[in-house]
Amino acid sequence: LSLRLMLQNFTWFQWKRPLVAIVLTFLCNVESSMLAVGEWPYMQTIDHDSTSSFFGVTTAVNKAGHAIFAFGFAIWAHKISGIRIPMLVGRLITLIACVMYIFAEFLPSNKRWWMMACYVLFGIGFGTSPLLRSYIARVTSDENRSTACALQNGASVLSVVVGPLAQISFIGLPYPGVAIISPHINLSIYTAPIWLSLITNIIAIALILVGLDDTREETEEKEEESSIISLSSIRDRLIRLRSLNLPWILILLVILEKVVSGLALSTTTALSAPVMTVMYALTGQNAILALAVSQMIVGCVAIGLALVFLLCKLGRLVSCRVLFVFSNIAVIIGYIITFPYPFMSNPMQPFNETTRAGCNPQEYSWCNTQLAVHLIPFLIIMIITNSFAIPSAALSLDTIYSKMIGNIDQNLMQSLIVIGDDVIQIVAPIYGSALFTSSGINPINIINGSIYIVATIVWIGAWKWLTPFN
Repeated sequence: LSLRLMLQNFTWFQWKRPLVAIVLTFLCNVESSMLAVGEWPYMQTIDHDSTSSFFGVTTAVNKAGHAIFAFGFAIWAHKISGIRIPMLVGRLITLIACVMYIFAEFLPSNKRWWMMACYVLFGIGFGTSPLLRSYIARVTSDENRSTACALQNGASVLSVVVGPLAQISFIGLPYPGVAIISPHINLSIYTAPIWLSLITNIIAIALILVGLDDTREETEEKEEESSIISLSSIRDRLIRLRSLNLPWILILLVILEKVVSGLALSTTTALSAPVMTVMYALTGQNAILALAVSQMIVGCVAIGLALVFLLCKLGRLVSCRVLFVFSNIAVIIGYIITFPYPFMSNPMQPFNETTRAGCNPQEYSWCNTQLAVHLIPFLIIMIITNSFAIPSAALSLDTIYSKMIGNIDQNLMQSLIVIGDDVIQIVAPIYGSALFTSSGINPINIINGSIYIVATIVWIGAWKWLTPFN
């Protein structure tokens, strides 16, 4: 019945632009999901001087490039009253990064630094992501916005399924793989995803050129402006935003909660592969298999969540305030369960120089003192957290935030919440990898869990003021 009602209310005029943005969201996200699972094993394989701390810094600079250029792309889009050209530039930068990544093994040494440069460019190119979010918010009605946000989140998590699936499909090509241009350009479990990313980038560029309807709509907040970006224009935009009648304290609260909500995901992203190879002594290929299967399950469950919101109209029935609280509680419980209690944990596996798997006491002083919770419970909690808790929290905050800022040009405001999210994605990998190297996983679970508890209490304290945007 819900599906029938949705189809009856569907019109191509209303949904053409949101659907194009949703497809672009998938194409832009799938490249990172294809590369994410194998980043650490590949870096460690081609450069033995790579450490988990360096990988954490690499992840952080990737997010820093995203944060800085997300704001820059948003200013640019606002100045020219369109997202088409900034989107195109972002995809071209990513295309350059893909080509550089393919040639990483040509370097005789310090390959990890070349890979870091590639990830910086990936982050810059992905800085156009808030433009698609603000575009959907601008071209959808209040009634359809929750559904469109759910579909966009669904496109993101669909990429989480497709990316690892692509990685697994090449599991039969262990490194160094099959030579394409001997001896340095090979097709293997580590390099095949970048070739697929190259293809998705080309498709995205074509869709931007022929399918992205970059209409110029006049609003109360817009006036005819020069297309030149300057510091004074940025200052003018910020002054204009401050003059609007917006609930700034609640907006700040949502941005801070967004930062906290990204804490679990950011530390998991930076540490999941090192945890697999160090704490559980999985080889690079087996680590990719374990993480890829987990990510596929995460994507399937998250897609199911998005479909439930779409077909059952949960965007109109479920309280976003309540959903966010339950999401945080799920993360807190996950930290409690995955703590390495003696009755459900094992000692660390010794380091193997050949496979470069296991806990090396020369790099990690805690190898002989800490325990590792069994792998299966760890993976189950990671799947539940990444598939339900984190997407639900993101959907709740995105919906509430969009309603708070209303029907203004949302490019700048959406970039603020994305930059807030990027702050934790910059800080968390550095803090997480450094703490993991020095003290292991236990302090990270304790600190992150405590932060989530405080954030949940603050959210409940602001309960009644959030009612108009529920």
